[in-house]
Amino acid sequence: MPASQQTYVYVSNAADGDIGSYRLLPDGTLQPGARFKVADAVGPMAVSPDRRFLYAAARAQPFAVHAFEIDRASGALQHVSASPLAASFPYLCLDRTGRYLFGASYHANLISINAVGADGRVEPAPLQVIPVGRNAH
Repeated sequence: MPASQQTYVYVSNAADGDIGSYRLLPDGTLQPGARFKVADAVGPMAVSPDRRFLYAAARAQPFAVHAFEIDRASGALQHVSASPLAASFPYLCLDRTGRYLFGASYHANLISINAVGADGRVEPAPLQVIPVGRNAH
């Protein structure tokens, strides 16, 4: 299978504060790869629509989103930036263009939108923070 057609799987390990990487083999098994340190407690992740970047939320103070560039040939992650978040988010996603990061906070009862640059970096100041009902997901 050519490297460009490889499928990589990333798993956040909350207690260890890292992301485990795996290569999905043709028979459906996972081949363990490198682990990438993120923060004291790492939680939800999102991948950009073009699959160039992976975003991981730190769920412990200071709340932040860590951006990683994904090496398409090896699946390796290269840390790009860490940007503050408005709260601890159990949910992250990007819009279809990959230009906006959406987060929902269960404990803070809010949702937030941050701009994302072409280089994958998340802007530190949210464009909008909206208080919502209890336990946003």
